[in-house]
Amino acid sequence: MAKGFSVVVIEDDPDLRKLIQVTLQFTAGWEVATAEDGPSGIAAVQAARPDAVVVDLMMPGMDGYEVCRRLKADKATTGIPLVLLTARKEVDENRVRAAGAAGVILKPFSLDELAPRIRGLSGHQEP
Repeated sequence: MAKGFSVVVIEDDPDLRKLIQVTLQFTAGWEVATAEDGPSGIAAVQAARPDAVVVDLMMPGMDGYEVCRRLKADKATTGIPLVLLTARKEVDENRVRAAGAAGVILKPFSLDELAPRIRGLSGHQEP
């Protein structure tokens, strides 16, 4: 069987992390791995080599910008598209690009639009 679209979700809020995971698994049919913080998220991405990564911007310890920078600096993960999630209404697009992220999804977001937005920002088309 062919491998489906896969994503790693790095989100410190356990309820939101589970909601995103369930939404992407059951509405989009994706393979979803999750992590609760930057360091475990980087390890999950290195292990899974997903088609895309969704990273919360504001996390304690290591923020989403730093997670993106570290993934882009690693030749094994540099080609994986990164999408930032944030509740901030004002996002510095220069910082987003400098970190290597493909784009930003603002919270709150529509669960129906989540998978198409991630696919669009990551550059992956529907099969």
